Amino acid sequence: MKALDRRFTEHLTGLGWLAEDRGVVVGVSGGVDSMTLLHLMRFRDGPPQVRLHAVHIDHRMRADSGADAAWVGGICAEWGIPFHLREAGRAVATEAGGRKLRYRFFEEVRRGLGDGAVTMTAHTADDQAETVLFRAARGSGPRGLAGIRAARPPSVVRPLLPFRRTEIEAHAAARGIPYREDPTNLDPRWTRNRLRHEILPALEEAVPGARAALAALAGTSGTEGAALDELVDGRIAALEAGSAGDRHRGRPPGDAPCAFSLDRGALRALSLPVLTLVLRRAVQRLGGDPGRGATDALVRFAREDGSGRRVAVAGGVVVERDMDVLRIRQEGGGR
Repeated sequence: MKALDRRFTEHLTGLGWLAEDRGVVVGVSGGVDSMTLLHLMRFRDGPPQVRLHAVHIDHRMRADSGADAAWVGGICAEWGIPFHLREAGRAVATEAGGRKLRYRFFEEVRRGLGDGAVTMTAHTADDQAETVLFRAARGSGPRGLAGIRAARPPSVVRPLLPFRRTEIEAHAAARGIPYREDPTNLDPRWTRNRLRHEILPALEEAVPGARAALAALAGTSGTEGAALDELVDGRIAALEAGSAGDRHRGRPPGDAPCAFSLDRGALRALSLPVLTLVLRRAVQRLGGDPGRGATDALVRFAREDGSGRRVAVAGGVVVERDMDVLRIRQEGGGR
């Protein structure tokens, strides 16, 4: 097998993520995955050359978290990499809160590097398996089971996603890459830690190859989910009703419209599974977040002639009945 650094460069080149003088922000926690990613980018052989920057977030979850930040900054100074530090205003209490803080700062630094800059995070195939298992346990459909995307808008990429944590650790040991173990990564109060240290090892023992299978499931689900979205977008375009839909006719199916006006008679003629997907997809394309209960309510609203002329959906989307038309629009948007 080729050395990880060669496969890493080939992977980036194949995806078009390397370009001369491109600004690259690497999110660095100080752990083995992110330090290996930073080392791979800093000491990668051959062109093109990029403008590399490291970003660290002090979540203030431990009394000595500032020491980790100082250590990462010191390594970046040794390696000649500009270092950006952001300290949380208060200790981060949830995984979601920490993630929101990180990506907001990543994007702030990336924008400062100009057009074409990207942010790299050190998610691995093991992170992918953990994510898919977690989402499966919560009952996610194909969209959720697609797991961690290789690229996330506007400009986040995950170049270590094809690689297992064991091979990253072996590469770090062979190259003498320094890193620090964060004790909070062992805290069972965090869901991901329990999945990583308790549930996935037990699953792997019961079903050998489970980690790899879960990571592969993400790829399959992503492909099938994208194909399904494309097909449903085409159906939505075919269902658009009259002049109310003219303002966004001619847009490619993937483009974000401001509203949909759908022929209610044609909607009613759809089978229940297709109608469900059409309504959910239309609402999601406008920024809505329809859960199971909201989706069921939308289906009833579209098919039945009960009381009420509008339904509000989480995410700021409103669905309205007007004679033979079902209008789906952003709250506050024009009719």
